[in-house]
Amino acid sequence: MKRILLTLALLIGLQATMLGQDGWNWPEDPDMKSKAMEKNALYSDMLTAEKYEAAKPPLDWLLKETPDLNPSIYIQGVKVYENLAETTTGQAQKNMQDSVVLLYDLRMKYFNDVENVTNRKANDAYNVWKERKDKYKELYEIEKEAIEMLGAKSFSSNTIYYMDAARRYKLTGGPLTDLDIIAIYDQVQDILDEMQASGESAQKIQKARDYIEKLFNASVTIDCNVIDQQFYPKFIEDGKQLEDAERIVKFALAGGCTSSDSFIDAAKVVQKNTPEFGLSRLIALKSKSNGNLDEANKYFQEALKYTEDNIKKADVYIELTDIASKQGNKAQARTYAYNALDADPSRKEAYTLIGDLYLKSYPDCKGGEDVVKDRAVYIAAYEMYQKGGDANRMGVAKEQFPSNEDIFNYDYEVGDEVKVGCWIGETVQVRIRD
Repeated sequence: MKRILLTLALLIGLQATMLGQDGWNWPEDPDMKSKAMEKNALYSDMLTAEKYEAAKPPLDWLLKETPDLNPSIYIQGVKVYENLAETTTGQAQKNMQDSVVLLYDLRMKYFNDVENVTNRKANDAYNVWKERKDKYKELYEIEKEAIEMLGAKSFSSNTIYYMDAARRYKLTGGPLTDLDIIAIYDQVQDILDEMQASGESAQKIQKARDYIEKLFNASVTIDCNVIDQQFYPKFIEDGKQLEDAERIVKFALAGGCTSSDSFIDAAKVVQKNTPEFGLSRLIALKSKSNGNLDEANKYFQEALKYTEDNIKKADVYIELTDIASKQGNKAQARTYAYNALDADPSRKEAYTLIGDLYLKSYPDCKGGEDVVKDRAVYIAAYEMYQKGGDANRMGVAKEQFPSNEDIFNYDYEVGDEVKVGCWIGETVQVRIRD
């Protein structure tokens, strides 16, 4: 007790030397001045000793009787009430939490400093009210005001708190739509861009982005119409910027919205700037399904540059086989099929694709002079189907083999070798249909 009284006396003596200094507005009445000095010294000593319950009464007196004394009573007051909020429960705890926020309002009322205090208020309001559903509307409005007032001068943490306040408010019945949440997401991302451009730690900014991403995904179910009607127009208006393209691709992939032209358009921008296998393959697949075979071929070829995985390469070569076949380039299609087998010998369907190429070539390759030689194309197809293990197609090809009459009329025997002409260039042994 003697130590506390001694400290109190020293603090009062110290405050006496501050009477003429700027920033302290002591009461003119001598008795009030003396009492204010005593209360200030007492709460400060209790705060230093972390005796928050004991610090509260003299602090409350100062806040009520000398509200314009000095900003420190609000700065230190927040510490007192925050600590009391952690050690109380029920309504008492809520009162302490509410007092933390109120102190920031009073500090602005008496000492202005609006931007700085608003920034800090948003930070602490989130910390004390984030579990208070009865305060979600007010918390959202506080975070919104801070972000809109301060922009890139905000604490980076407040971008996270704004996103989360919006999430909590929306999910508990607040009148925020998915489009509102998307607008907030864009707003805080732009602010983080400015912060990083101004020299803020890239690691710190990325950490904030990661949190915001999770909060956003927990707040909004992406509808494909949102991408087409909201994200894509902005992408076009901004001149197809990479950032907008990345957003469209990310949300389209998350929402299964990869069939639209808006996704393909954005994906091309991302692929151009940050090429990789998966996106190139996806663009190629979508282009192929849309009938744009030249573009599909281009992006499948590009995909091959960005993988050393033979399984993935085989997948791409199978697709290229189909494209070349559809474009009428049968020889190139066969080459791609063999490329697929080189990459992954287990891809037996490649043989079936070659068999299809041969089977469809009969009208183009028949000479019309030798039925057995003409129908040898079906034997070549049969052999490919056999390698591919496709019994059904083997049966289809076998039905077109030469007949006994054919080989007799053209002077062949079963087992004779026949060169299949045209682009095929295979040598097969004569077979007959049953």
